Amino acid sequence: MRLLIPGAVVVACGGAPGQALAADMPIKAVVQSIDQLWNISYNSEVRYFSWRNTRGFPTNAAPLNGVGQGTQLYAPMSLSLTGNPNPNWKFEFVLRGGFVSSSQSTSGERGSVDTPVDTQLSGTATYNGFTGFQPFVAMLINAPTGTSALYGNSRFARMDGDLVDQGTYGEGWNFGPTAGVNIPLSQALILTLSSGYTQRNPFNKEALNPITGLTTDTISIKNGDEATVTAALGYSNGPLSLQGSGSYSWDGISQSGQFGMLGYDKYRVGPRTTISGSASYAFDQRWSIYSDGFWTHTDKNEILDPGGLALIPEGFNSNSNLYRVNAGLNYRFANGFTVGPTAGYLYRDHDGYDAATFSFVPAKTRWAVGGVANYNVTNKININGRVERVWIRENETPGPPAFAPLVPFMSGDAWVVASGATVNF
Repeated sequence: MRLLIPGAVVVACGGAPGQALAADMPIKAVVQSIDQLWNISYNSEVRYFSWRNTRGFPTNAAPLNGVGQGTQLYAPMSLSLTGNPNPNWKFEFVLRGGFVSSSQSTSGERGSVDTPVDTQLSGTATYNGFTGFQPFVAMLINAPTGTSALYGNSRFARMDGDLVDQGTYGEGWNFGPTAGVNIPLSQALILTLSSGYTQRNPFNKEALNPITGLTTDTISIKNGDEATVTAALGYSNGPLSLQGSGSYSWDGISQSGQFGMLGYDKYRVGPRTTISGSASYAFDQRWSIYSDGFWTHTDKNEILDPGGLALIPEGFNSNSNLYRVNAGLNYRFANGFTVGPTAGYLYRDHDGYDAATFSFVPAKTRWAVGGVANYNVTNKININGRVERVWIRENETPGPPAFAPLVPFMSGDAWVVASGATVNF
């Protein structure tokens, strides 16, 4: 915020001669108000994933044998600006990006990629001038700074999104406006209602050359636009904090084409329901516990009929139900150092097709145990770290013949190590 101080000095000194002494006090007042009304926060982290299992990803790539293993180094960052320029308005702006380096080595599928990820910019404006409710509007923009087309063997660097943070590395320009309202039901309970729409634009994806059979061609992909309605409740009273939300989303038709032209309908992802929640409780100044989780269900997709002319509901639901829960216990020392164990559980009830990565995703159970630590170096600098051991068990029956009837039973394990810092200015 100090970058704004010279501008304040210029304005204050713009009066007539003889007013310089009087202008000294407004200069100080302006600087103080800026520091109080606006906050800049920067967060950066490095996450390392190392996994090994009895197959690679995707699981249906021939030959169906050999041990799969891979690594991913992901370095996300975010820069946020939050402010209340006057009592009636609150503004929040966030910039997110990062870099990823992924490598997979499996019999028949070896590939690597080093690329930035897509950049996301978001902004939210909340009006607090009404009694009993606070309306807000927001906009989320996805800028395609990542790599969406992976030619040749580099396409094998895509990994299972249930295991690593980045299963795919780029998409197109997306624009997602949202409008909603916060309704305080009491001093401790707040209801939030919102609706949003995401306009998705085309991006390039690698494809097989029909003559050579090599992955050297390019097609255009446009995932269907998405509309979402959400209701959320938040409760906070003393040491107890609870949050819960439910959302329902439905998509438009996804299309593909060549030479930058669309027009070929591929499918429509089924409507999706998501229920999520979190809870935390502080027993005293030292001990606290927390948990969070979600459940996602997606209805049947619409796919092309045998003649390839129209979209019809699929005969079976190729989408799976996904359950995930995490929990942890924290102990805070007098010097501000906090440490504690963590545990996580993920369950995908049956096999499905992930439209985001264009890959078959096996049913699986995932367990994780580890520990976290963070330390407040100063009141504006926090550093943190996390270590997890992960075990994965994938089902023996991978699903209908359209996906991969011969994928063998699989199991595997992984290490996750992360470290980061947050700085408030």
